[in-house]
Amino acid sequence: MSNHPSGFRVFRPALVLLLSALSALSALSARGQEAEGPWSMTVYLQQSWPKQTETNRQIKEINSTFGSTFKTWDDVVNLNLGLQVFRELNPQWKVGIGLDYSRGKISGASTVDTPAGPATLAFKQEYSIYADLFAMAQYRPLGSAGRWVPFLLGGVGVAYEKDQTLLTLRNSLLDESLQVDNSGWFPIVTLGVGVDAYLTDRRTWYAEAGLSYSWARLKHSAPASGSLAPSPTVTADTDSTGPNVWLGLGRRF
Repeated sequence: MSNHPSGFRVFRPALVLLLSALSALSALSARGQEAEGPWSMTVYLQQSWPKQTETNRQIKEINSTFGSTFKTWDDVVNLNLGLQVFRELNPQWKVGIGLDYSRGKISGASTVDTPAGPATLAFKQEYSIYADLFAMAQYRPLGSAGRWVPFLLGGVGVAYEKDQTLLTLRNSLLDESLQVDNSGWFPIVTLGVGVDAYLTDRRTWYAEAGLSYSWARLKHSAPASGSLAPSPTVTADTDSTGPNVWLGLGRRF
């Protein structure tokens, strides 16, 4: 399980993923009424609290330099849409894959004082995509019987993100800007705990809740352009390390 963005919007690709997963769950339900099976699929919505260490520091530095009050990633909602598919090996162990997806932005504008008079300072950081793919294992210490099934979860995988940061300072005399385009792949690891609660005695549909912690960070040099750029490259940091909570709906088949 993993992270990302603001006043948050899950756009069309995420909705397509959700609708496709729910359609698949419905198709599985219509195909057979057997009480149990070796496969399970869970669709979930997750709230994350990524550190975003360097990015937040840079936003605070902009606020300190210009007297603005732009939000950091600590101030916004960070939601992911996720999907997991597992194969049951025995009553204790399941293995499978997991996918998280999100996109969104933080933005704002502020009037600041400059030697050329009041000017509008505008800031935007937009993630056009954040996604990760995990190989996962789930351990159920009490087995798979019963209405409530607690589990431990672990996963290793790879994440990809693409974002753009834009800062402009403008009035009738000024037209200054900074643009940073950042993207890349990076490893991710997650550990968590959760519980499945079966909704009927047939033990096909279940609700799921969980808590996890992820370690993932892409910190490297990214190209910068514009008159406000301090150099041709700057440090770009996607620090997705942090806790996550999720709620989901799943089915065995």
